[in-house]
Amino acid sequence: MWAALRETRVQRRIGFCAVAASLVALAAALSRRGGGADTTSMWISAVSAFVSLCAFTADLLRDTAPAPSGAARRRQAADDLAEAVHTQWSDEARLRRLQDPEPLNVTWTRAGPPLADRRPLRRGPALPEPRDGDQRLDRIVETFRAVPSGRLVVLGEPGAGKTVLAVQFVLGTLAARRPGGPVPILFPLAGWDPRHVPLRQWLAERLAAEYRPLAAVAGERTLARELLDAGLVLPVLDGFDELPAATHGTALGRLNGELDDRLPVVLTCRTTDWTRATSGGAVLTSADVVRLRPLDLPTARDHLVSTARAHPDGGTVWTRPLAAPTAPLAEVLGSPLMVSLARTVYADASRDPSELLDPDTFPTAERIEEHLLDAFVPAAFADADSTWRPGAAHQWLCHLARDLAPRRPGTSTAWRLAWWELPAVMPAALRVVGPALLALAATAALLVPLAVYGRGVVGNWDHPLSAVVNLAGLLTGLCFGLARLLPATATSPQGPRRLARMALRMTAAAAIVAVALGVLVPPLVSSRLGAVITPRATWYLNGCCFGLILSMMFAVAGLPRRPLPLALPWAGSPSGPTALRALGALVVFTGLAVHGYADAAVPAGTCVVAGLLLVAASLRRGERAAAPCTGPADVLRGFRRGLVRGFVACTLIGVTGSAVVGGVTGAFAAYEIHSARPAATGEVIEGWRLERTPDGARSVRSTRPRQVVLAERTALARPFAVMAGARIWADGKLGTYTGEVRVHRADGRWAMDWRGGPERWRGKPVDAHNVVVALPEPVRLWLVHRPVGAVIRDAVVPLVAFGALIGAIGGSAAGVYRALNTPSDTIRAAGPQSTLRTDRAATLVRGALAALLAGAVCLVVISLTSRGSALGTMHTELWVPVGTSALALSAWGRLGAARIWLAVTGRAPWRLMRFLADAHRRGVLRQSGAHYEFRHLRLHQRLAGRPATTGTPGPPDPVREAAPADGAV
Repeated sequence: MWAALRETRVQRRIGFCAVAASLVALAAALSRRGGGADTTSMWISAVSAFVSLCAFTADLLRDTAPAPSGAARRRQAADDLAEAVHTQWSDEARLRRLQDPEPLNVTWTRAGPPLADRRPLRRGPALPEPRDGDQRLDRIVETFRAVPSGRLVVLGEPGAGKTVLAVQFVLGTLAARRPGGPVPILFPLAGWDPRHVPLRQWLAERLAAEYRPLAAVAGERTLARELLDAGLVLPVLDGFDELPAATHGTALGRLNGELDDRLPVVLTCRTTDWTRATSGGAVLTSADVVRLRPLDLPTARDHLVSTARAHPDGGTVWTRPLAAPTAPLAEVLGSPLMVSLARTVYADASRDPSELLDPDTFPTAERIEEHLLDAFVPAAFADADSTWRPGAAHQWLCHLARDLAPRRPGTSTAWRLAWWELPAVMPAALRVVGPALLALAATAALLVPLAVYGRGVVGNWDHPLSAVVNLAGLLTGLCFGLARLLPATATSPQGPRRLARMALRMTAAAAIVAVALGVLVPPLVSSRLGAVITPRATWYLNGCCFGLILSMMFAVAGLPRRPLPLALPWAGSPSGPTALRALGALVVFTGLAVHGYADAAVPAGTCVVAGLLLVAASLRRGERAAAPCTGPADVLRGFRRGLVRGFVACTLIGVTGSAVVGGVTGAFAAYEIHSARPAATGEVIEGWRLERTPDGARSVRSTRPRQVVLAERTALARPFAVMAGARIWADGKLGTYTGEVRVHRADGRWAMDWRGGPERWRGKPVDAHNVVVALPEPVRLWLVHRPVGAVIRDAVVPLVAFGALIGAIGGSAAGVYRALNTPSDTIRAAGPQSTLRTDRAATLVRGALAALLAGAVCLVVISLTSRGSALGTMHTELWVPVGTSALALSAWGRLGAARIWLAVTGRAPWRLMRFLADAHRRGVLRQSGAHYEFRHLRLHQRLAGRPATTGTPGPPDPVREAAPADGAV
């Protein structure tokens, strides 16, 4: 019997029976209470809808698909990886025009000791010398298969075609690969530090970093490490010469110690660097070594002549220069890289390659190479269809090349341009201030209209200058929070220890703000969070507090300072888009219903906008996610974990920080109250008589007529009195009164008996908190005198309630941000612009959902508290920035700050992504998934080492008239 109860099916049926019985009991109880049929139906409908939602959620959380076995999972991962690599390098081969009209015939020769091992450890036939049919790059796969050890070292001079050979090897191996076979992966060795990082560990980390699905952990190993250990990865290590010379011996030791029969390798290196590395006797054991030969002049001549424009004399522009080339020119044309550059440079009709024969201008081969490297970028942008001026394009690429130079040896992004890492080129201060300014702009764009036209849903400022001061404080708090509270990267540890450090920093910052508040404006009356006269200093410090609170919420949610591009979580789920469309339609319907039944424009508008964003995003598949297929169940689990973590952390930090602020300011207020000069009952001070009732209650009465205004706010249930001329915002003025004013305690608050119009409030006590605030200081200090404990309690209690509100809003925001925190698969991406568009869509959806849930929490708080509660409109003012400020903390938002800075300083055009895409199309850059790289290391070094400008290039974005490309940013 008990075993049967453990079955999920039985437990589900018991649950449904219990719910049905509860509904029957609820109907009977409501009928007996006389609530009427309508009330009974309403409650049953509400509970039924809640139960249906719970059942739908439980159904989504159930996993029905069995997990694949380890071997099957590895084979599937290898096949997916092969598809991504093939797409990546096929596109690059087309852009490099490797098949136009055909690859250059690069030949090689076998190298023996000391460059190769003297006694191979593995027996087998020796690598044959290339035959006539082997003198093509597409035969490199057969050459590698003939190597018995599975280890091949390819040597060559700079520009000899080593990287092109590696690309051809990758594509050829993939073409011959069978499902489940090893996948060739090109690894630039510039990012490896062999002194501190083992080879297999670095390969696994590089795979996991660039191919996010391989970062999944099973047991104690990542999937990337599993593929390496299972022999499903064939590393093609490009650029051994790019390692520091002092590490060559260590690197060879790592290679010999960690390579085995299941991990073959192809290694490329410059001949001089390999010679130096093996001069001490250390070699790659059992490896065959081949050395690429320079191109012979007939091969270079045939290639250039066959691809050149025709000349009026019947030949081509290259016919005369190559008929009798100078020795430096013949030497230069022995490099495939230089042949390719010469082809591009002299495709321009304004140039004549005969100039290369001038011995005065080009006395050496080095001078010709520098000329071709310098002329390549302007020539690539020189055609009539180019949007960019060649000189400006050259200048911008020089700046980018210098900014992309490795800042320290061993960085994995040494020669790569990832658009989400461009903010790193800004000065350190701008990396914080830039996103904070964008967050402030996004928040102000929504908050200011709501404050002015929102009919009291958000408290307005009393003066435009107060708004500026308040937003400046918000910027200050955001800057501190972004710099000190947020984790550095998405992979930074986010356990209890980091949360504790963040809480301490948050509390310390709150204490500093509290001291400033206590010195400048101590809460003598009580801490009130709305409808109160606010000095300018308080506006600034309140803004600082809000900036700190927002930053804390984002830190708990796991938003990093350097975010990765996001993917749409439903991109790989068959049911995800349908579920998202249904959710979006439900949210839109809810917004329309709220507007129709409650006439609440702001919540209704939020629902409609968020729902439309969800529907629009569901129609876009976007880039693949770096994690395995994310379905509704995974999203809901992530939301649940983020909600619990966020609610607990934000509540604890919010309540603690609020208590610290209340305690510190309350202590200052208590000191000021109890250190004031004693005054006697009946004394008149500055036109106010001090009075005391027989029970000891204090009050004050004016000795001359005072003009008082009865003002109202939509968000408050009752109007409040304020002295005429006081600087405070109100929705309207109900009436005025001029005469004697008496302020006293009524129902636990300061009040005055209203004697003016309108008739509805005449003779009734109205809120006089702001009248007390405006009293002369000696009068105010005498009137609010009370025990120290009461002063501190009045300052702390409203702020602690605000801290609980922070926990509720922060928990909902953390749930959304963690549920939708799905990194994009940057290696299988269609391109950088596609990744950027997907990140933008995911960021907008995430922000809309966060604002929607935070708004729902605010509606619950409003329904549970009276309209005149101490929270005022703080819940709404905190809800709005939760969705807007986070936009600037995404990879897309941070790129916006970087683009502005790069364009203003003349380092890049305003339409940066479009320019990079054009440079890639023209062969200046190559694309690796979502990354860009310069075509060749020598080109990068030449651009980085050459002065960026030789004059004033003109405006930052000198473009010709052209329609922007689709999706241009």
